[in-house]
Amino acid sequence: MAKKRFVILRETNDYPMVTQAKIVSACGVIHNFIATYDSDDLPEPWGPEEVFSSPAEASGLLGSGTIGGPETHRASIKREDIAQAMWLSYQEELEARGQV
Repeated sequence: MAKKRFVILRETNDYPMVTQAKIVSACGVIHNFIATYDSDDLPEPWGPEEVFSSPAEASGLLGSGTIGGPETHRASIKREDIAQAMWLSYQEELEARGQV
């Protein structure tokens, strides 16, 4: 539902990854605030998916282009690092609970 409310979550942008993460978090906070204090203002969870809110979305230009080899490699390494950190954290939690 947040994508229906916040166009920036649907479109590609050139912000650094750290900024993009902050945008997503900020939109989540705003969404939750609105849901708490003005629940009548929430967008309907149903409706036609073909409602475009920007020319880029209507023309199908979102996400166009190719991702090069170096970027794919960098993303793969980042994903593996995150997965490894999550696994180690999970193992530490199990050990702390005495479940290992």
